[in-house]
Amino acid sequence: MPEHFDLEARDIIYKAADGLGVRTILSIEQLKIPQGSRVALQGSSGAGKTTLLKVLSGIIRADMGFVRWGSTILSDLSESRRDVWRGENCGFLFQDFGLFDGLTAVENVLLPETFTGSIKAAARQQARELLDRFGVHADASARHLSRGEMQRTALARLLMGSPKVIFADEPTASLDEKNARRVMQALVESSEELGATLFVITHDNDLAQTFPLRARMHQGRWQWLESENGLRSLP
Repeated sequence: MPEHFDLEARDIIYKAADGLGVRTILSIEQLKIPQGSRVALQGSSGAGKTTLLKVLSGIIRADMGFVRWGSTILSDLSESRRDVWRGENCGFLFQDFGLFDGLTAVENVLLPETFTGSIKAAARQQARELLDRFGVHADASARHLSRGEMQRTALARLLMGSPKVIFADEPTASLDEKNARRVMQALVESSEELGATLFVITHDNDLAQTFPLRARMHQGRWQWLESENGLRSLP
């Protein structure tokens, strides 16, 4: 991992048509987040949360402004170069898991490795160790896993790439409270071990309160929130 992978976003404007005209989806003057931070992001539907993660990860490019991760100005890269950068640096965890029912848990975890050619023995061992750590039977068919096991399998697949930044969009929304807490604990612990920056979009206020940094999106704008202990997040 490089010496620093801090995030800086400035003067971000992103607009999109909504059927009634063109609406400003994002309007963020400045955002600075140090490498390794853990941020819970809240806000109502349509506030711009998911769009922001897409801009920060380079999936889409803002109409104005720049996004910098460490020494890389992501917003200056072409779409193909952003794709390469994202594959090398980012991990994503979503509500829908993205597993293939016809594969086992370990086969799902190793799926990205198949695109690079033959799967090395070390990768197979790593995949099994991750699944064992998360309490998922490696050889179980994905269709027979519980929803909590499915999300932990998706997390194991994400971690195979040792990402420097993890974007999680409502990763516990379809889970019961017990499984939601277990998945979130595994996600936080894994990001800490990697030294990765973690962004989690969540509507669960109790869960958000456990994060060192909390923010809310409102009408496309970023607002830092005070944590439960009264300490304000970054200025």
